[in-house]
Amino acid sequence: MIRPLVLSILSGALIAGAQNARDPAACSNSNNTSASSKYQGSRANTAPGNVSKLPIRSLLYFGSQTRIYARYMPWFGDSHHREVGYRSDDAHQVARQVTDMLSRGIQGAIVDWYGPRSGAKNDSTILLMKEAERQGFEFAISEDAGALSDCKPPGCDVTGHLILDMHYVADHFAPSPAYIRFNDRPALFFFGLEKYSIDWRRVRQSLPLNPLFFFRNSGSLNDPNADGAYAWIAPETAGPSDPMGMKYLERFYSKAQSSGKIAMGSAYKGFDDADAGWGKGRVIDQQCGHTWLSTFSEASRFYSSKNQLPALIVPTWNDYEEGTEIETGIDNCVQVQARLTPDTLNWSISGPEDTIDHNRVLVERGSDWSEAADLPPRSRSIDLSRLRLSGKPAAFCVEAVGKASMLNHFSGRVEYAVPNRPSE
Repeated sequence: MIRPLVLSILSGALIAGAQNARDPAACSNSNNTSASSKYQGSRANTAPGNVSKLPIRSLLYFGSQTRIYARYMPWFGDSHHREVGYRSDDAHQVARQVTDMLSRGIQGAIVDWYGPRSGAKNDSTILLMKEAERQGFEFAISEDAGALSDCKPPGCDVTGHLILDMHYVADHFAPSPAYIRFNDRPALFFFGLEKYSIDWRRVRQSLPLNPLFFFRNSGSLNDPNADGAYAWIAPETAGPSDPMGMKYLERFYSKAQSSGKIAMGSAYKGFDDADAGWGKGRVIDQQCGHTWLSTFSEASRFYSSKNQLPALIVPTWNDYEEGTEIETGIDNCVQVQARLTPDTLNWSISGPEDTIDHNRVLVERGSDWSEAADLPPRSRSIDLSRLRLSGKPAAFCVEAVGKASMLNHFSGRVEYAVPNRPSE
């Protein structure tokens, strides 16, 4: 359930609390994300824009206390990956990413980790930990199958190799006060390790700190080695009758209701691996933001304020190659046009209106913009006499504020000379 929006007419300022993490007023679609402005976008990813900083939790059921996490990729700047305009081992970039995630209501990042020998990827993970500690963020390690790729049979003990990696985590990451914990136990995630024959009992018995093990997909809810399971995105299951992959999520949530394990849901904008060197032509279309909204609605079908979903993962924050990143924002295909009559500002909106949270009317005085009104999403005009403007010339702009992590769209500057009115 999305929180209701109440009309408020203002005189240059917004009533406190109407929107969390509000950006300064400006009639501009300038980049307000941690994504590089050098990145031009792709078929699956919009170019960085002005993104709604409404909390992602607002897309879940009313009264949600669900923890919100995002999958973090630490590999950009590596020659094996696409150029996105930044390096993942740049401390300033990591700081910007943590700040941006926090501004959208994301509580922590789960790192796609390739082990202590992965060079810049491990350096990025260390930087993320330090930034999480500094900014009040959380993080956790998810061992990727790629971390074990150099352990090839015969003669290599894959279980022993994994244990060494997990001891590194126990020594260098898990003691951090920012590390993700459930019931005071550090959470360890595993991705793609099902292709290896691993003695999980031996792994558990070898590790300190009594960690919790999280495996992917609904089958893990019945796995005796798992303490919890997390949903993901399954483009291989999508088809004409299920273009968004909802049956995958439905199966996960249905099993989670009776499993007794810690369930972590999933919400995603879509999928397109055209830019991945390993791509297979798999696609889940974004449908102008409707896939994003539908994945939250699916979680809300099964959970409520009385039956809380423990956590939810966004896959991903910054996987540009598989088209799942939300760092640049989610394009909801909206356009705004505005025009003035002597006493009324009117505007029209094209595109899916259900992706708009509310409209903002902005006024320009000199070189500064301020908010003049905050209006419901279906509003299309406002009587300017209610704004108590001075007699100085002014310009107006209408902003269609997207729902959480969607792009905001602007009408552009509309000039207006306020007529002189007789004193009352």
